[in-house]
Amino acid sequence: MKDAEFFERVEKIRQKMYSIAYSYFSSESMAVDMVDDAVYRGYLKKHTLKEPKYFETWLIRILMNVCATAYKKAKKHRSFEEYIVEHEPSAQPTLDKLELKEAISSLPEDLRRIITLKYYADYSTKEIADILKIPMGTVGTRVRKALDLLRIELGGES
Repeated sequence: MKDAEFFERVEKIRQKMYSIAYSYFSSESMAVDMVDDAVYRGYLKKHTLKEPKYFETWLIRILMNVCATAYKKAKKHRSFEEYIVEHEPSAQPTLDKLELKEAISSLPEDLRRIITLKYYADYSTKEIADILKIPMGTVGTRVRKALDLLRIELGGES
């Protein structure tokens, strides 16, 4: 894949990538950094992509891994909220958004990824299955399980 083609394809999905990264951190600067890091890593590994038709799936998977690694590192070193405030001091999330963000962040990684792809990046069940390399039925099961856990966490009925 030539450089120009790579960057053309990136531009077509950049907004989806940003939405996914933003869902992890609720920080514009962190989201942009994560997207840039994923694009850079993808660029370095573009020769490993065997089927160009899977470019989007491949690059989103790279982004999800970059975000998950940064997220774990942030939670390990200090409270997640302190980390976000440090990187995005102007971010003043509303109470509802903060509660939802905390509830989503408390989900196991496999469920958090599903919710991120479905509700932040607006991928279909089939697309999520392709990105995560899992059966479509597993995607549906994990969505239901994650939503049930979120309802419980946020004080709603299950």
